[in-house]
Amino acid sequence: MKIIALILCFSFFGFNIGKEPVVENEKAEYLPYQIYVKNNREKAPLEQNKCMSGAYIYEENIYSDIKSFEEKLGINNDIYISTMKAGDDLPIGEIIECYAKGKLPMLIIEGSFGSSQIMSIAKMCGNLDISLLIEIKEGKYVYEHFAEMFRKYAPKTVLAYGIESSSVNYDFPRKELVDWIAIDVKEKMRGRNIASEYENISKWCNYFKDETLMLNISVPNFSIDGCNYIYSEAANEISKLYTLAVNYNNIGAINYISHIEKNENTISCNYRITENEQLENALNKAVNSLVSDRYWSRTPYIAYASGNSVIAANDVVDRLNIKGKYINSGYSEINAGGFNKSERKVFVNS
Repeated sequence: MKIIALILCFSFFGFNIGKEPVVENEKAEYLPYQIYVKNNREKAPLEQNKCMSGAYIYEENIYSDIKSFEEKLGINNDIYISTMKAGDDLPIGEIIECYAKGKLPMLIIEGSFGSSQIMSIAKMCGNLDISLLIEIKEGKYVYEHFAEMFRKYAPKTVLAYGIESSSVNYDFPRKELVDWIAIDVKEKMRGRNIASEYENISKWCNYFKDETLMLNISVPNFSIDGCNYIYSEAANEISKLYTLAVNYNNIGAINYISHIEKNENTISCNYRITENEQLENALNKAVNSLVSDRYWSRTPYIAYASGNSVIAANDVVDRLNIKGKYINSGYSEINAGGFNKSERKVFVNS
């Protein structure tokens, strides 16, 4: 739908109540702008004033090191992920390489670990003496037990409670043991189509509106079922999922998990991002479009702007607790902290 410009003409002597504002000597074109207000939500540890980007790349084919991956994709990620399952050694080499390249290392832990092994891992992470994100993909009680060890032996680690996007379990660990909520989004094929998790993610974003979330996304681009290559559909889905960071201010990081699934040494589902140029372009645009300030929240209200002059209805000014210069019983002039004129956004401090 095309946006029709709203012409508001106003006078220095006041507005006519209930009518469009009128000016006697000159006319100003006032266009509708969506109002965004500053969100004073507390930051999670390590969170910047932006939505960070990251990736898991160690199952990539020839782009499994940070330098070649970023050059291939044309991106500059903040986070790189290593994984660890029961019986694995701590991937210290990957973690140190990541840290040495100025990136934030992240470790995903999943599987049936014993207490002694987790204690050993926590102590080794503590000995590294660096900031390190740890996602623990276990149920509430196991998570709490593991998290207590990391709090004790590796106080610089930042802990994320991992849940599946399709989960229906609302029983969560004690809040003081959780720094982030990590939502793992591993999409599947349904017939010849991608079964999108967009709605499930939105559900969690709304449920955890006061918490900081990270999304770990995998989108299939090939399935052995019908030997189905769906590069265009996968590229569109990647773009769609990354727009969640625009819609939800509480998403502090999005990581793409680039990997493959095998069945008897044959690839059964491919999630690797470098398989096709359409996928690479989609991730490039998605990562590079992530906003640099995570603390502006969209309101349901509209202001009207002409040049740097902004007016809003008095009831909107009152609801948002915005400081405004009273004009009459209909409108007030408000101070805008900034504009995004191409998208018709105006930013104000409440």
